[in-house]
Amino acid sequence: MKTNMLEKPKIFKNKENLPKDIKLKDALPGALEEAKKNFFEVSPKETEGVWVYYPWKKMAIRIPSEDLYFKLRTSRNRNIITTEEQKKYRGAAVGIAGLSVGSAVYSALIATGGPKAIKLADFDVIEITNLNRMRGTLPNVGTNKIEVAAKNIWELDPFAELYLYENGVNRENIEKFILGGEAEPKLDIFIDEMDSLDLKAISRLIARQNQIPVLMATDNGDSIILDIERYDLEPERQIFHGLLGDVKIEDLKNLDKTAWLKLATKIVDPNYLTERMQDSLLEIGRTTGGVPQLGSTASLAGAAIAYVVRRIANGYEMPSRRYTLGLEEKFIPDYGNQENIEARKKKTAEFISKFGKK
Repeated sequence: MKTNMLEKPKIFKNKENLPKDIKLKDALPGALEEAKKNFFEVSPKETEGVWVYYPWKKMAIRIPSEDLYFKLRTSRNRNIITTEEQKKYRGAAVGIAGLSVGSAVYSALIATGGPKAIKLADFDVIEITNLNRMRGTLPNVGTNKIEVAAKNIWELDPFAELYLYENGVNRENIEKFILGGEAEPKLDIFIDEMDSLDLKAISRLIARQNQIPVLMATDNGDSIILDIERYDLEPERQIFHGLLGDVKIEDLKNLDKTAWLKLATKIVDPNYLTERMQDSLLEIGRTTGGVPQLGSTASLAGAAIAYVVRRIANGYEMPSRRYTLGLEEKFIPDYGNQENIEARKKKTAEFISKFGKK
């Protein structure tokens, strides 16, 4: 599909139909040799391949047709992900709203041969402070995050069907983003990486009403918090696991930074926060301008969400709950002994007391 910012790759069967004065690269011979080594049968039609033209690079690359290209690209997945699992994973439609942690999510999904149909939403541009965690480089600074994401995806999977919301989601279009309409698919899974608390709540109400599961990964120092809300299985389930009670949407609008942080921390629950994350949150507005995030943690979040998407797409058991995945817990000696547990509880109580007075 064409967006306001860029045109998706074009697929040509014949070299003669390509635009003039562009770079050409022929990757087909090597790909066919790889197919033999990986025990793939190749039909005569597949030996012809297709040309993928990237307008923003003024380059065309000859590769195998979609089916064989996908088999080759995911050939090292085999047995870890079965053929049938890969097919169902590829067939799911997902939406990612928010491309900070969301950039690691789409990267993990695409790298593992995940959903062909992906919706992306973010209104922001890449800034230098994003470069510690986003799939972007210095030349991307000042460029809309959606444009960078789309190019990254299409340069790996030119057959991907992307639906791009370069102005982000809002109250007017969040329902369309989730439920589709016209030429857009309804989501099978909604992935929330937004900052807006009212949109987080609204999106969950829409998802619950239409029985669509919601996933959300939250960076937590060198660890992540992963929320799974299976509204497809539990349509009466309270949003945010009931952590906000019967909150009204109006209560979540026009929050200043302090009020936003207090509500966000209530959703996350301070008892889950690592010590360094607690220390960092207390410094917001004093020595730091925003919530700290690490690229390594974002990558962990992306990998976790990709795994959960694959399980849900394949109908495997994946219950609603809050999950934690902590590097501190795994690698810090004596992290789990009783003395250290009690020390962390005491520090958390102090954090809650101080944070409430910020």
